[in-house]
Amino acid sequence: MPPKLPSLSSVTGMPADAVAALRMLPEIAENTRAMKEHTAALARVADALDRVAGYTAALPTMGEEIEQIGGTVASLDGVDKRVEAIEAAMPVLVEVQRHLAALPETMGRLDKGIAGLDKGIGGLDKGIDGLDKGIKRLDKGIAGLSKLMERILVGLDGMNASVETLQGAVGPLGRLAGRVPGQKKG
Repeated sequence: MPPKLPSLSSVTGMPADAVAALRMLPEIAENTRAMKEHTAALARVADALDRVAGYTAALPTMGEEIEQIGGTVASLDGVDKRVEAIEAAMPVLVEVQRHLAALPETMGRLDKGIAGLDKGIGGLDKGIDGLDKGIKRLDKGIAGLSKLMERILVGLDGMNASVETLQGAVGPLGRLAGRVPGQKKG
């Protein structure tokens, strides 16, 4: 539990450094609130990463399936001659063959898209690491601020004691001044 602040009613003036430090407290509080809002997004980022992991779970097996499809497409070279003989009777089969011929190119584009997604996930990981480092720096800053506040409180305690001692020493002088001849009694 932080120490209680001494009563400021008996303090007639505060050191400029203490006043300046106290004036910074609202700005520090606002910055802390802003950091809290910014770090609240981490839960949404974690959820998004979980969804991305779910979507990409099938990627390892897709590579094997793509290789199987590539092997199937390569074996169609011998079928081309037989398909040409059937072409007049079955135009739909020719159209399917044309689509199958474009399949390796499509699969190549899909593979490039998956690689881009993988890079995007890597960038997201780096962003999360940077945010984690920022939070750690914030923790250090708050710890430093806490130590500074403790020093301010100790200084205020000492100043309060000095003011009380001064009041105790000045009190008899005030009574003595009231007894000096020629003073008006109020």
